[in-house]
Amino acid sequence: MSEEQDPQQMLMQLQQTQQQLQQISMQKEETESEINEAKKALNQLEDNEDGKVYSAVGSIMVEKDADQLEEELNDKVEDLEVRKKSLAKKEKKLQDEMNESRESLQGNMNLG
Repeated sequence: MSEEQDPQQMLMQLQQTQQQLQQISMQKEETESEINEAKKALNQLEDNEDGKVYSAVGSIMVEKDADQLEEELNDKVEDLEVRKKSLAKKEKKLQDEMNESRESLQGNMNLG
């Protein structure tokens, strides 16, 4: 970021980065919640003794093969873990950008 930039424009960029960071953080939390739900379902599958399992399809429950459902849940967890890592990288990048913008803005304000 150039030191000659207008402080007001720099502040707007900082606020925009902060909003993006909040959105990424919320997406990351939602992803973590989905991971926890899928893992909880996997634990329930392990405890299932009668062999019948059901999966929600829209607003109805459909009987499914336990092995197939377990595979689907494991795939879902794996995909969500990848998404979580991607969001964490974006979050780190935005935090770095925000810190850099904040330092640049403070430096600009001190010079002015």
